[in-house]
Amino acid sequence: MEFSFFTANKIVLKQGVIKELDQYVCNFGTNFLIVVDSFFANSPILESIKTQLESNGKKTVFYSAIQGEPTVEQVDEVTDIAIKNGCDCVISIGGGSCIDVGKAVAALITNGAPALDYMEVVGKGKKITEMPVPFVACPTTAGTGSEVTKNAVLGSRVLNFKRSMRSDTMIANIALLDPELTRECPKSVTAFSGIDALTHLIEAYTTWRATPISDGLALSGIGLGGKYLKRAFDDGNDMEAREGMCAASLLGGMAFANSGLGAVHGIAMAVGIAYHVPHGESCGIMLPHIMKINADVAQERMDIIGEILTGKRYNKPGDGAKAAVDFIFELNNYMGIKPNYKHLNIAPKDFPILAKASFGTSMSSNPKQLSNEEWISFFETVM
Repeated sequence: MEFSFFTANKIVLKQGVIKELDQYVCNFGTNFLIVVDSFFANSPILESIKTQLESNGKKTVFYSAIQGEPTVEQVDEVTDIAIKNGCDCVISIGGGSCIDVGKAVAALITNGAPALDYMEVVGKGKKITEMPVPFVACPTTAGTGSEVTKNAVLGSRVLNFKRSMRSDTMIANIALLDPELTRECPKSVTAFSGIDALTHLIEAYTTWRATPISDGLALSGIGLGGKYLKRAFDDGNDMEAREGMCAASLLGGMAFANSGLGAVHGIAMAVGIAYHVPHGESCGIMLPHIMKINADVAQERMDIIGEILTGKRYNKPGDGAKAAVDFIFELNNYMGIKPNYKHLNIAPKDFPILAKASFGTSMSSNPKQLSNEEWISFFETVM
């Protein structure tokens, strides 16, 4: 057995911790770039953060134009702002997109732009050789787990790709998770981000790259997600549920960052890019279908997932796996997530293109490996 484990240097999950941010970050720098989602642009939280930092003699620069999924072009823009203002620490307060932008910018401040040069597959193969400036992640959604991963997922509207910029040194110096920040999430965001978290957890547990550490994290997170996602969707002010989903998302990020993912993410990425489907929604649609496929070779683990999600014991092998698949289909239906991709009206001639685009690191980690032709046949049933 051989494996390694990476995560944020420090993690704090606490209601109201954003009001104590200065206690955790002031030693990181003197001039802070704060990257926030546009949703929070006029939030009193930002004024509080500015006051906290400036009362400690720190300077602040805010960037609040994060909308949709991040791009290399936007990362270059923010990096230029950071360098011109002499920023020596980056704080991201937002969803996965916002965190990935901040994570990439922290690395580019010391390593130099453009971001495209560092992108896997589509870039020039350039490596992060200089330590990034300190980076602080404060998620406002419960889903991506980006606060504890070592990569930034970036796309390009010009070159039409979605790939990762990755380095062990891009891990956050500290992740501050305040469930209060997720209270105002719309139902759709709660649903899409929440099912994304469950996808991370389930894929991290079933991949052949799983380790004893990722297994423990994933199983704990699956229990939390199964218990709390529906509650958080029903009532955004249910803070026990919000806290539970923050923990589930965190555990998912810690797990998959060290074990890898699977076919759900491979396919969801390809469809998301081609048909502009939000990442979490695309993952949610594909999750139960891939769980059914993987049960052929990972039945024991799928049975365990079924028992955790339903709280029941199943004596017959395979019954737990079926219960797990049914649980996700029912949860998706309850939250308004489609049962397949047929509503996108994808032309059959595009199936081979999507199959080819699905192959990558995530697909190679899937417990059941299918050929390109087999994936195309599968697409005929779900598209």
